[in-house]
Amino acid sequence: MLKKEFHYTDYDGNEKSLTAYFHLNKNDCIDMDTAFEEEGGLIEFLKSLMKEAKENPEIVKKDKFVRFVRLLVSRSYGERPKNDPGLFLKEDEYGRPLVRKFKGTPAYDDYVFDLLTGKEDLGEFTDGIMPSINEQQRAEAERVLKQEGIELSAFTPELKVVQEG
Repeated sequence: MLKKEFHYTDYDGNEKSLTAYFHLNKNDCIDMDTAFEEEGGLIEFLKSLMKEAKENPEIVKKDKFVRFVRLLVSRSYGERPKNDPGLFLKEDEYGRPLVRKFKGTPAYDDYVFDLLTGKEDLGEFTDGIMPSINEQQRAEAERVLKQEGIELSAFTPELKVVQEG
């Protein structure tokens, strides 16, 4: 789980602070695959992104990279209730995603922008939100990704997001 402190100026000019939590559990990771169904699943999507990154390591197509980063932030955001800090909730009591509130702040806008431009380390973010797995599970996941031609280390802050065309 990743905990981030944000300090920002709200839309009325007031200084605000926000503690945000980000985490993907194993089921969230499975759900991520369905979000990329049109591209053949998350693995195929990452493979195409990797291919583009290898062909021109300075540039990743904006639309694909932005979609990936926004989805990571949105799917991983949650809150820890003050009265029960052992919980990590992603929906309110009516089943609405809590990320709606975060997206309504300048902190969300700044954080996604900083992840896209390399001001915030995307690798550190992804490491921080991934579910806890043991070394055997990690080795197996890395083996499968490598077998598919995916090296996540290629997604570094040096990659620049540019407008396609």
